[in-house]
Amino acid sequence: MSVKVKLDLDPTQEILLRRGLEEGGEVQRFFTHEVARHCDPYVPMDTGTLKNTKQIETDKITYPQPYAQKQYYENKGKGLRGKEWDKRMMADHGEEIVTGVANFIGGKAEK
Repeated sequence: MSVKVKLDLDPTQEILLRRGLEEGGEVQRFFTHEVARHCDPYVPMDTGTLKNTKQIETDKITYPQPYAQKQYYENKGKGLRGKEWDKRMMADHGEEIVTGVANFIGGKAEK
């Protein structure tokens, strides 16, 4: 005996749109802002200009100061602050960010 089942599914783009998962959508913006927020304590700081002039776009964070690249690759660091701040922050807070994004869209993060 065989059973035939017909599923009427919404188009993929419609499903993604309902969850805010379209390219450049609200979930992408939420994720980018969370990354920027969590990176702040890791960004090298003397006067605060580097950290405080970051530019947050939908899918990227830019530190426009002329010395930003040197700080990113060469800063000796003090406490949490130092080079490659994004990588170190993700090692410390990556799961927390993923959980936050999952909660934002009404889902659960896999552990």
